[in-house]
Amino acid sequence: MTKIIGILNLTLDSFSDGGMYYDLESAKKHISEMITQGADIIDIGAESTRSGFSDVSADTQINTLAPIIEFINKNHDIKISIDTRSSEVINAFSSQNILFVNDVSSGFHDMNMLKTVSHLKCNYIMTHMPAEHQKGLNKKYNNVLDELNIFFNERIKSCIDQGIDKEKIIIDPGIGFGKSGDDNIKILENINVLKSIHTNICIGSSNKRFSSKLFDGIETKDDLKVANLATFAVSSLRGVTYLRVHDVDITKDTIMIIDKVKNVS
Repeated sequence: MTKIIGILNLTLDSFSDGGMYYDLESAKKHISEMITQGADIIDIGAESTRSGFSDVSADTQINTLAPIIEFINKNHDIKISIDTRSSEVINAFSSQNILFVNDVSSGFHDMNMLKTVSHLKCNYIMTHMPAEHQKGLNKKYNNVLDELNIFFNERIKSCIDQGIDKEKIIIDPGIGFGKSGDDNIKILENINVLKSIHTNICIGSSNKRFSSKLFDGIETKDDLKVANLATFAVSSLRGVTYLRVHDVDITKDTIMIIDKVKNVS
């Protein structure tokens, strides 16, 4: 069954929930809610990666993450993922039950990241994020699927060369990261192409308006949630390994229903 990664953004300017869980008590409450709702993994980030984002120092990320990670380990039995491009951040929590590293730069931002992931034996989520995204732009592709194929084959080889177990590598095509609406839709229509590159896939389209055509007429966040849920359902039906989501409860219910339908058929 597709696994659910519940998102906790400890930032003021994330895609969907910037500032909502920035204070410690709100963050703790939201973590407990996501676990109760059925999250398999909690993904915590202290650096926004929305279009045009700015770098956040490793020290700032560490100071922001520390009390949250401590709270989780003291109060819950759940797998933890850290959303960071910094190996320094990962190393700071090397003894804190960190089983996943979610790196939107795929190791390009920090040349020590792959070595660190290998040493800690973490699962490694790597995202296709072109440099244009941090500049607030979309890249123009001749064929986005061809680019993903070249990009991930090179990155997977680099990971394996650094000693990362292939089964612990997870590829994320980067819906909404430096891509036009048509390119985002093309990726979602061709999950099978991603699966031919690597079996472990993460889709993180949660609460992003990644296509003006697809989301035409959607006016509220609740409308957006329903539209995103449809993309998650399709992704699960096509065998995606992980979904990175904000709304754990309704996504978990949907995935459980899909899993039962798969088993019946």
